[in-house]
Amino acid sequence: MEQNLESMDQRIYGTLICQNGISEIVRCIESVVPYVDEYFIMDGGSTDGTWEWLNKYKDVYHLTLFRHTYDEQGNQRNRLLSKVPKGVWVIDIDQDEQILCKGLREYLTKISPDTIAGKGRDLPLTLRFPCINLVDDIVHFNDNKMMFMATKFFYNDRNVHFTPGYHMSICYYETEQNTNAIPVPKDWIIKHYAYLDNERLQKSAKDPKRYYLPEEWNRKTWKVTNLPDRWL
Repeated sequence: MEQNLESMDQRIYGTLICQNGISEIVRCIESVVPYVDEYFIMDGGSTDGTWEWLNKYKDVYHLTLFRHTYDEQGNQRNRLLSKVPKGVWVIDIDQDEQILCKGLREYLTKISPDTIAGKGRDLPLTLRFPCINLVDDIVHFNDNKMMFMATKFFYNDRNVHFTPGYHMSICYYETEQNTNAIPVPKDWIIKHYAYLDNERLQKSAKDPKRYYLPEEWNRKTWKVTNLPDRWL
């Protein structure tokens, strides 16, 4: 399809809600910074030095910082998302995650402008990233190390927002259960290291978490359901 992207805003914003992430947040930030034009971070009331670290290095990473007492995942994400302009792409990974997506901007130019503008779709537009769980964590995940995330990278249009809850999703309307998710190149990935604080480590003493080695997962087993070509 002939593309006309000159009049479209192709900026990418990063958003991150964080709290007590001093031991892991730099890994997250440094993975996102190369891909974004602006990076908005909202701290929920950290007491471990995270807020001080963010302020110390905000100019190095070009961060825009906010602070609001944390109450609930969906609420906090929506507070931060409300500060992001409409009509831009958003990367929203957590402080215990890392994103790898070389060639992101070039890939976005392949998406039909009509699709971005909302023609022919009534659900939020997202990129569907494979996500590897690098730690055993029966509280949040089952024994499947491989997941697919369609809420980590999306187009911020209409009234898109996060649903309530810990494992929330994005939607236009509260009844939605899915998105128009475009598959990404096979070497793109979000790595989930799992948030490990002292309390959770102590509780798992009898069933210790362990990190998976790279050879323990195989990209050939990943299954991605592609959208019709009309989305590209």
